Amino acid sequence: MINRLTWRHFQSSNVFVWSIVFIGCIVSRLLSTIYYIEDLDSLRFALSMYEYNVSKLQPHFPAYPVFCFVAKLFYLLLGRYALAFSLLGGISTFTIIYFTLKIARIEIHTLLGKIAIYVIFITPLLWLMSNRYMPDVMGVACLVASLYFLTKEDRIKAKVLRNVCIGFFLAGLLTGIRLSYLPLLLPALSCNFKHPNRLRSLVFGLQGILIWLIPLVWITGWGTLIDAAQIQSHGHFSEFGGTVSTNPDYLLRITKIFESLFADGFGLFWLGRNPITACTTILLIGILVYFSWYNKQLLVEKLHFIKNAILNPIFLGCILYLVWIFFVQNVIYKSRHILPLLPFLSLGIAYTCNGIVTKPDSKSTTDRNWSKGRSSLSWSIVTIFLICFSYVTFHTVIQHTKPTAIAQIHQYIRQKQVAQDKKLNIVSVPLIKYYLASQGVDANFITIKDETDFAKLNQIESGLYVIGSPLPKREPITETIFYHNPYVNRMWSELSLFEY
Repeated sequence: MINRLTWRHFQSSNVFVWSIVFIGCIVSRLLSTIYYIEDLDSLRFALSMYEYNVSKLQPHFPAYPVFCFVAKLFYLLLGRYALAFSLLGGISTFTIIYFTLKIARIEIHTLLGKIAIYVIFITPLLWLMSNRYMPDVMGVACLVASLYFLTKEDRIKAKVLRNVCIGFFLAGLLTGIRLSYLPLLLPALSCNFKHPNRLRSLVFGLQGILIWLIPLVWITGWGTLIDAAQIQSHGHFSEFGGTVSTNPDYLLRITKIFESLFADGFGLFWLGRNPITACTTILLIGILVYFSWYNKQLLVEKLHFIKNAILNPIFLGCILYLVWIFFVQNVIYKSRHILPLLPFLSLGIAYTCNGIVTKPDSKSTTDRNWSKGRSSLSWSIVTIFLICFSYVTFHTVIQHTKPTAIAQIHQYIRQKQVAQDKKLNIVSVPLIKYYLASQGVDANFITIKDETDFAKLNQIESGLYVIGSPLPKREPITETIFYHNPYVNRMWSELSLFEY
């Protein structure tokens, strides 16, 4: 009898519910593991599992030592780096959900809590990135955990100091996971810098940096690390990084940020997408309008709350981060840079969904607008929206388990190599050459730099494979187009292979 009562009590406790969420995050991410190298960035992190070498761009600077260390531990435990990345992604997803609800002070047992958990859990880009061989989701997890401790209020001064120290330590740790997310933390860090014990907080922040910097310098060497930092920084800001200096089209950059948020981030409608995404978008707009209309008086009464929210360090951090990625990140070709904003936007969706299905307090001025009919309609709208939202996510995740265009080309080339039992002549850009060669494709790689290189290709009469664009004044024997959904991964979503 005692055991039965204890079990029932445990089932009704927050620990039990959080355990279910944790298991759900782990199992779902392991089931959607990808067993191929989907792009060049993923290749560098996969290679780092075998040999961590910053000078060989395994991975590239800023080296991501904390992420690589944890991923390597999981890899040694599981024996497959694909599973290691998914396991880390599942743990990170749970951490994001947990601390996002803590920041918003949402109780897990409430309807709002359950909706918020599900929306964050099912957000398409968060799920995709939790399976990708990259540190972004772990970076978001560390970011929201740091924000929670930096913004947590407590009447006991000792606890306030402890929370701030933990927040600074996690901020230091974040620089070894995803350095580019640090701007979002700056307002919260600045607010706590006024604390009388700020020196102690800085020491904890420095410890968070030194805990990964010292091993990194010891493994890589100070000179090699400085050289890698200089080369990568110059390349990122001046050549290949997709910053505003290399892609100065402001309108395109703004458009791509919105596309990343709406289409990539939440699977909403964009030109060329599946019609089901239009259904999801219309329903979400309907929910927002419905919520605003029936709660307009309540919103007016809460204007002071809205004003305080705008001055919130998390809101200011999101604005600062948007400015940061607009100018110095590759927002045109890589949607993953908007990832840190998704948990907070997910809360907005959860609040509006909960707001139209929950009967207002009897003391509220909006109580007169409530009716049984409205309740049924509200539940129907929210339910259909969540079903459509889930369908888009599951469909995209399933597509993610299938090889990308460049991975398909890799498989095709390997099959040709085995069938012909000789070295192939492959014409490609240097990045594709690196992708193929790093995965064991033994071929004569030819890169085109100027017109004189085309003359050399005329000497090869047959057995020539060109990736990208066709050769001028020469008819290919066959042309094969490889494609994947660009909302799974924008990198090289369509590639052509010409055989001569």
